[in-house]
Amino acid sequence: MPNFAPLFLNKYPMLNRRILRIKAMQTLYSYVQCQKSNYQLAIDQIAGDFLPDLNSMEPQDPVKLAAERETATKLFKNSYKAGSVISEEPIAPKVMRSVAAALNFYKVQVQKDYQFLSKGMVREAEGIFDHYLKSLQLLVEFGDLARHDMEEKSRKKGVELAYEAKLVDNLLVDRLRRHELFKSESIRRNVRLDPDQLRQWYKLLVKDQVYLDYRELAERTDEKDIEIVNHILRNFIFANEELTAFFEEEDINWTEDRTIVRSTAGKTLKALAEAENVALHELSANWEDDRVFFEQLFQYTVEEDALSEVLIGERTQNWDINRITAVDRIILGMAISEMLHFSSIPVKVSINEYIELSKEYSTPRSYNFVNGLLNSISESLSGEGKIRKSGRGLIDNK
Repeated sequence: MPNFAPLFLNKYPMLNRRILRIKAMQTLYSYVQCQKSNYQLAIDQIAGDFLPDLNSMEPQDPVKLAAERETATKLFKNSYKAGSVISEEPIAPKVMRSVAAALNFYKVQVQKDYQFLSKGMVREAEGIFDHYLKSLQLLVEFGDLARHDMEEKSRKKGVELAYEAKLVDNLLVDRLRRHELFKSESIRRNVRLDPDQLRQWYKLLVKDQVYLDYRELAERTDEKDIEIVNHILRNFIFANEELTAFFEEEDINWTEDRTIVRSTAGKTLKALAEAENVALHELSANWEDDRVFFEQLFQYTVEEDALSEVLIGERTQNWDINRITAVDRIILGMAISEMLHFSSIPVKVSINEYIELSKEYSTPRSYNFVNGLLNSISESLSGEGKIRKSGRGLIDNK
């Protein structure tokens, strides 16, 4: 994985640990949905094993088949979490084969989904940096298209059409075009935009009244240059329906990521308005460390699911654990895993972070529920010596 930290010295990284927790939570939610789908597919597979065989020469007993299907389904439901058949009673060979096949199917599919999602969430996180580059690249490309139109129309009419040149010579567009680090990073990250698609977007831009007014200015100024580029960024690149659809197709979490990219690109333009040689934003203050945290948080939350269920169940004896919202269940599991496995993060920090996530992403009363459970669980695990903190993690660790 690329390490962006040595290249970018900007003090405003795009990603921080809170954003990474949110992204891990979103991925875990997808993983839970995949588990549910695989569970149902396995049940359906068992049902298919006990359908009457219409091509068989032997008599079919629908009542017996239905009973075997019910037995196999019950066995699977009791065994899928353990990964092997659990039964104290003798099992008919056909039922055993069906349940074993369903268990294997479920295990293989869940593992595939785990691998796909865990790798995908890292790619999506790094993709935020690519979207940042693309949003800035769009400004340069629009300037180049304006130049192309100016040259074509000037050639046809035999006179120079100065009004077309304003975006070409725009202060910020010009500084971006000549920014060596921006150019090299765009090449290194293989940030490319389809020429036909760019042309379509540019045709939409030239219908924007604010842009048309800018082109008609008698004289362009630095102030007007800055205003129009910020307008294009905020009100066109991050607001136009076609561009929004493009980014959403590349990033399923674009609704959340758009805010990060828009803010970061805006800060870059603000810096460029004041000086030419500015640093680009970095993905993270230390992406290698944050990536490890990100991957391990997902991994440990999945691995500790059974323990989390026990810890939560012990404290919600009068409350069916299945009635806890999926988001709360994930948040609690993440918090428990973080307290257990990340020795440098203080317990209070972990609890506070997940309370904030529950406020933002769950039901209105969830944060009180999450707060109470996590405090109780942390006290119990600490008392048992299972939570061990070191270094910075010792701070406020009571």
